[in-house]
Parts: sequence; C-alpha cells; structure tokens
Amino acid sequence: MKMNRRILALLVATAAFLLPACGFAADYPNKPVKIIVPFAAGGAADMTTRLAAKVAEKYLGQPMAVENRPGGGGVTGYAEVAKSRPDGYTLSEVGPSVVIAPLTKKTNFTIDSFTPIVNMVYEPETIACLSERFKTWEELVAFSQANPGGVKISVSGAMASDHLAVLRVLKKSGLKWICVPTNGSSQAITAMLGGHVDLTIVSPSELSEQVRSGQVAYLLTLAPKRLEEYPELPIAAEKGIDVVDGPWRGLVAPKGTPEEVVAAIEAAFLKAFADPEFVEAYGKAGLPASMWMNRADFTALVDQQKVDIAEVIAETGVKTNK
Repeated sequence: MKMNRRILALLVATAAFLLPACGFAADYPNKPVKIIVPFAAGGAADMTTRLAAKVAEKYLGQPMAVENRPGGGGVTGYAEVAKSRPDGYTLSEVGPSVVIAPLTKKTNFTIDSFTPIVNMVYEPETIACLSERFKTWEELVAFSQANPGGVKISVSGAMASDHLAVLRVLKKSGLKWICVPTNGSSQAITAMLGGHVDLTIVSPSELSEQVRSGQVAYLLTLAPKRLEEYPELPIAAEKGIDVVDGPWRGLVAPKGTPEEVVAAIEAAFLKAFADPEFVEAYGKAGLPASMWMNRADFTALVDQQKVDIAEVIAETGVKTNK
C-alpha cells in the first residue's frame, strides 16, 4: 500500500507539471507572461523586446513582463527558459548566440530546445567609435596597419555573434585588433564611450542618438547594401571585405509548448507589428519596423542559421570548449 501511495504521488506530481501545458491551453493566457532577455538591460536585445512586448500585450490580453538574465553570452538566460515549464508563461528573446553557444561550449540546451514564435527585428553589425578617435574607416585601417594589435574592440561576449562578426572582418581584412568580451552590448558600448577600448560593434539603433549628436562615428557596416538611415556609411563589400552579418532578435518558447499557445502568442505579436504604436516606437528608437518575421519565416531563418553559423565557426578557426 505504501508503494502504491508513492506511485500515486509521483503520478499526481507529474500531472501537475503537465496540466498547465496541455489541459489549460484553451484558457491561455490567464496570468502575466514573462519574457527573459539573456543580456543586460539597456542593450539592443532588451530595447527591442520591451518595445515589442509593450504593444503585443494589449493583443494578448495579459501583461508581458521583461526580465534580464545576463551571463555567459546569453547562456544563463537561455538555460533557464529551456528548462521552464512549456506552458507559454515563460518565453525568451533569442539571437544568433542561441545557435552559437551550443556549438562552441558545453550547454544544457541547443536551438532545438525551443519553439520559434516570431522574429522582432534584424539589424546589420556596425563598427563604431568616439568621433574624436577615428573619423573614417580609412583612418582606422591606416592606424591599425601601423600599429598591429594597437586597437581594442569591445564585443558583447566571448563567441557572441558580434564577436564572430569581428573575427570574420579581421580574417578578411588582415587587420589585427584585440577583442575585449564584455557581458552584453550595453557594457560593450559603455567600454567604448568611456575610452577603455577604441571601438565597439553594435546595431545601428544602439548609438543612433550619439551619432546624431556627433559624439560617435559609425565607420563601417556589415549590411548587404547602404542603409537608408546612414547613406554615407560604407558597407564592408565596398572596402574589399566580403562579410555580411547582423543579429536577428526573436521570441521563442520552451520545446513542447502547445501549438494553440504558440499560435496565440504569434497572433498577438503579428497584430503588434502592424500597430502604428509599434511602428512609431521602433522608429524613434532607430529600429527598422518592417524587419519582422512570422513563425514560418522565422523557423526557416533559424534552420538556415544552424548551417551558416557552423560554417562561420569553421571559417574563423574558432576553438570550441565542448
């Protein structure tokens, strides 16, 4: 009888874990939804998510609380969400680092631990510095060639997507810089603004105000074509550097989240993307409001990124810690 009671208790506990993910999916959402941003507050991932969630929550019908979990180039936050109950109440912002991390270090998740929902934005990587440091890409190149290893560039984390982008630029250009990993793009930016490093690599929206004020200069962007917002900014291809790169920032749920729940979240965000409030908010932040993707397109992007990022890691000769 004691053994039977133990088995019954185990079954009840298992049911308690599973029921919110399946039995109550029809009632979703009946409480606030948490979105984990695996980077520090103030960076592009944080800003993108907060602006989109603020508009989407009015279509979802429940508040969407954004919480930051920086650490390990995104690993800390991704790991938390991967092991969360798949009921739609804990989601994660993701970027290329969710694909990169499992390929370069030991993690308890892979991109397949998640279900893609929507992509919120895409921006090209852009090299920036204080305007008083360098005025043009040519000036930076001349200094770099005269002083090998004399230029420091901050990145959001070791083997983060922006770190890999810098390594690709260095490999293609033959320049020698010192990469300085930080704990998120906001810290990387602070290091550059404070003069602790010479350069940083950002999404154009992250320093748009500083560029407009003249404090910061954008030297080169890894976009496939010149940006409408910065028509004078050269692209890498124009300088003989065959690199196109940039982060996407999407939303995922833990694998196993019911289809109807995923569909409800997707529908809320797709309505938000068409909302004038969203378009205005992204515009003011310097973010492109038209670079979003629905679930099908985002899933296809993620699948392609698995192939592309593995090729980049091989191309740059990155040593993994797996």
